[in-house]
Formats: sequence, structure tokens, C-alpha cells
Amino acid sequence: DSKDTDGRTPLSWAAENGHEDVVKLLLENGVDADSKDTDGRTPLLDAAARGHEEVVRLLLKKGVDVDSNDKDDRTPLSWATENGHKDVVKL
Repeated sequence: DSKDTDGRTPLSWAAENGHEDVVKLLLENGVDADSKDTDGRTPLLDAAARGHEEVVRLLLKKGVDVDSNDKDDRTPLSWATENGHKDVVKL
């Protein structure tokens, strides 16, 4: 669960960029799936904001906090809605 200077983990980067296989590997190895960066963003929020449906599905299956807010009090659902990712919103 190492973090960069912005508090980002390998899982958050993989989730944001839609790297499903990397996300699976990291989750299988027990990383903190609810880790927050310095802006309060979680891997779920990163994936939802970018519309990565399969990554969102993996994180939800892991049992992450779906109501986690970032520093601006926004949730993964609000990000997905604003960015027009209807398939993610339906999950």
C-alpha cells in the first residue's frame, strides 16, 4: 500500500486508468481498497469518474465504501453521473 506524494496508491492509478487485470492482482494481494489520496479520492471514485465499469464492478464486489466522499464532498456516484457514465451509475 505504498503511496506517492499525492497519496495515490498503485490501486488508485490502476483503477483510474482501467487496468482491470492489475486491479484484480492488487485486490487478490490484500491492498487497502478504500485508501484515500490527499484529495480524499478512493480507487472506486477514480474508476467511476472515468467510466471503467469492470473496475468499478471488481471494487464493489470487494465491498468498498460506495458512499465515501472526496474533499469536495462528492461521491463515486456523483462523479459517474456528472461525467455521463450511465453504465457505471446503474451498478
